[in-house]
Amino acid sequence: MEKKINELKNAKDLMRVKEILSQLSQEKIKHSLREDKKQELIRILVLHKGLKRPHEIQETINHLFSILPVNAWNEYFSEAVEDGVPSILLEILEKQIDIDHREVLRLVSNYHTKAFYNTIEILSKYFDDISQASIAMRGMRAARIMVDLYKKMEQIPDAWHKFDPPPCKIDSDFIVKLKIAKRFSELSIAYEDLINDLQRLDLQYHLASLGQEQNLAARMSIQDYHKQFTVTSPLRLGISSANASDNHLRSKEKGGKTLNIGIDLQMEGEKEPTPPLTVRARRIEDPKLILSSRSMGFNGDLEITEDQKNSVACKHFFQYRQGGDEALRLVKQALVHVGIVGDNSENIIRDIKAFTGGGGLEVSTHSKIIQGSGLGTSSILAASVLKILYRLSNHTYSSSENEYPGLYDQSILLEQSFGLNSGWQDARGASGGTSAIKDFYAPATESLPTPERKFIRNIDESCFVDRVVLFDTGIARSATRGLNEVLDAYLTRDTIRYLGISASLEIHDKMVNALQLGDYTELGILATKYWGFRCLLDPGATNKVLQYLFESPEIRALSDGGLLTGAGGGGFALIIARSGCSIQLREVLNSLKKRSEYSNSGVVSYGLNSTGIKLTETTK
Repeated sequence: MEKKINELKNAKDLMRVKEILSQLSQEKIKHSLREDKKQELIRILVLHKGLKRPHEIQETINHLFSILPVNAWNEYFSEAVEDGVPSILLEILEKQIDIDHREVLRLVSNYHTKAFYNTIEILSKYFDDISQASIAMRGMRAARIMVDLYKKMEQIPDAWHKFDPPPCKIDSDFIVKLKIAKRFSELSIAYEDLINDLQRLDLQYHLASLGQEQNLAARMSIQDYHKQFTVTSPLRLGISSANASDNHLRSKEKGGKTLNIGIDLQMEGEKEPTPPLTVRARRIEDPKLILSSRSMGFNGDLEITEDQKNSVACKHFFQYRQGGDEALRLVKQALVHVGIVGDNSENIIRDIKAFTGGGGLEVSTHSKIIQGSGLGTSSILAASVLKILYRLSNHTYSSSENEYPGLYDQSILLEQSFGLNSGWQDARGASGGTSAIKDFYAPATESLPTPERKFIRNIDESCFVDRVVLFDTGIARSATRGLNEVLDAYLTRDTIRYLGISASLEIHDKMVNALQLGDYTELGILATKYWGFRCLLDPGATNKVLQYLFESPEIRALSDGGLLTGAGGGGFALIIARSGCSIQLREVLNSLKKRSEYSNSGVVSYGLNSTGIKLTETTK
């Protein structure tokens, strides 16, 4: 029997592993293995070097249970599982091994309380020696494993009769209270909520370590009292994000890549493409705060004066922290972020007067399209608002020479601070330089992602705009849903969906090469493959209506392929026209308005923008 175990250990691939397992009879597995060899068998099944893909571990365990039924496994391997599984899951966490922890938990009986508790305990103790700089990063995957462990414990009657949930350094205050109050049934949901909190904490920790964030804005310069400040910005057309760049953890642990293009849009009635985002700010004589936001889908206005009660004014200003207020929440939080308005201020006008030398402040934003379009609108608007506010306070990030990368890091922190998940690539896609087309690579890091930006030059812009058709589906999308799906697939190393991440990373380099060669046929083929992996990773990214764009015979006859930008689920699509078919393709796409599900759709004219987020100043 030991000989077979050694053969199993040295098997080169899945086929050989299954072949050797098939040679072991049920009786031999049950009765011929010492406890140490049983633990060794468990490690081989899960950590075998010849099993290179997550689904191969699933197949191996399935094959094992076809030889030794689950009930027999639970009976004869109970002690080995109790001792072996906790250490295996710790090793998977510690070494960032690409194995779905749920496959490991299949080896544990649904009623094996001690095995589940031992795993919770060993994972909790692991963080006792983890540095503060890494605790949130490591904690995200641990929290995801905890979700399933506590769910398992919930299903066992009186599971906590002899145990108390151990403390863990990643625990939020809420989780600590749940444990003290013995509200065990709520712990799995609490750990699930903790994951996004840990991502924000990790980001905030490393941004703060840069020492570049101001807690209090400098007073506005007298020379700027009579100036009108305007920021215009392109949007970000994302061809590839390697299905991972919105996920900071994935980028930090494995590295991330993205291919972005800065674009201007030409809407109906306009003669040429212009920057889609505009932010304006100026000092006004009267001590008041005037905010306005105009975009497709929603508008917002706020005016606070000295005549209003402080409590009422503060309630209106900080209303966004109670939910809603989507039109103005970004501008409001940006004022807090740069220190113009105090966090939890009790007197908004006092803060504004202190900043403007006794006057007031007016800030307005305008967007040609709705946020959530898949073009990085929210993130780029965040960077644009910060740029103008940094200019008012004479911060170095307001200059084009010093904005990169600090302004873009701060825009991520700004969005994260009120609950939006954004990626390092979103706002950076609008940054200016020698080309509108940018290829980013963020190396693996324990700290803040530091993407290397490479401008792709010598691209025939007229050919690009002709062949790469931008189509507004007119269908609203929810990016947060998609990003949470991607994050979950990564944290679990989902047996099927994780393939979408690794495969997309390989496709990215091929897409960059095709673009550099001007091979739009190949780019279209790769875009279709990329979209397929995107949908594998997040099935909610598409549906029957959206797939019509890629499966309709009429559209396929005129295109080489395509994808939806961003997280999918709606928003904008990129469809690569076949050579000589761009006009006809645009006509067919525009005719989709006749279909009820595409009634708000249309082809959008655009141009490439290499200028980036541009600040101008005029005297009033």
